[in-house]
Amino acid sequence: MNNTGRESYQLTHLDRNDLISELYNRYGRKLYAYAIRTWHINEDESWDLVYRTLYKVIDSYSKYSFTNEEKFGSFVFRIFINYLRNHYRDHKKEFENFKIAEVDAETIQNQPEAMLPEESANVKLRLLNAELDKMEDWQRILLLMRSDGRPYSEIARYVDKPEEQLKVYYQRLKKLLTDKINGQV
Repeated sequence: MNNTGRESYQLTHLDRNDLISELYNRYGRKLYAYAIRTWHINEDESWDLVYRTLYKVIDSYSKYSFTNEEKFGSFVFRIFINYLRNHYRDHKKEFENFKIAEVDAETIQNQPEAMLPEESANVKLRLLNAELDKMEDWQRILLLMRSDGRPYSEIARYVDKPEEQLKVYYQRLKKLLTDKINGQV
């Protein structure tokens, strides 16, 4: 009993391996789906965060007292949210290190023609970045996942668009980007 007189919710009757299985069965899929759906984290990283959460719960839950399973579930979810935030923060820093300076398309297109090959590639990269920034999230996701060789059926789950239309969208977006980068638009 805790100091409020109510019975405490604990999982002390299970050994460590059974506890992992029990936590996974109760919360694993829910946490995984939340990371994919809400935070748009890839599958491998999502599972990694789920497992880290479950092991953290096992290491720290005995320090707390829970009045019911709902309170315990909130505890598990809070740990998971903290891992998600840390993951986002860490990856945000990585991307900031590689972020290309903001440049608008007109400035890039008005560059002198006599550039070294490296400068030309850098200008095209900046133009590509500027054009990608103008796109909607689902368009960027479509282009990036397709360039990674992912099937349209998998992409449809992330962009909430009909699978049959994704091929058309992809071809149009690809042509638009290619034309803009090559100065045809």
